[in-house]
Amino acid sequence: MRRIPRAALIVAAAFAFAVTPATAATAAQPASMAAQYGTAPASSAAGTIGDIYPAKWRNVPQDSVVDDWNMYNRECVSWAAFNIARHGESANNYGDAKYWDDNARNHGYRVDSTPAAGAIAQTDNGRYGHVAIVDSVHGGTVTVEDYNWAGDGHYLVHDVSTSSFRYIHFYS
Repeated sequence: MRRIPRAALIVAAAFAFAVTPATAATAAQPASMAAQYGTAPASSAAGTIGDIYPAKWRNVPQDSVVDDWNMYNRECVSWAAFNIARHGESANNYGDAKYWDDNARNHGYRVDSTPAAGAIAQTDNGRYGHVAIVDSVHGGTVTVEDYNWAGDGHYLVHDVSTSSFRYIHFYS
């Protein structure tokens, strides 16, 4: 997910709070994928990749630099593009996560509802959508690794329902 600069969010939030009735605020869209889908601890059977995201992107503030794939650092798309590149494929300039399924399909990659280890889990939900790396599949859940699930720019390994995503098979 991409993020709006913090200063713009603060101004917008202050304005919205000042002019919006309290009932309208409760109907707002969830602020993160975690708020929308929830999350569960990763399965103990996970064979995780681990947070191997390069320090030059991980150890600086979120959205402060652009990575080698023209995406902001510590976002789900940057993490996914980095992992795809490790396998000799490219998601360069794929944009927001909500466009990844269409862009991948247009580049000849298989996109379906079948999760597999190594596939990219993708959803159009939320303002920007979300992508994650599938670590393992356990019946009706998948263990995924991603950045920015909670909207905080951090790495997370967690389980989600297989039906929450479609799957892009770059190298799986």
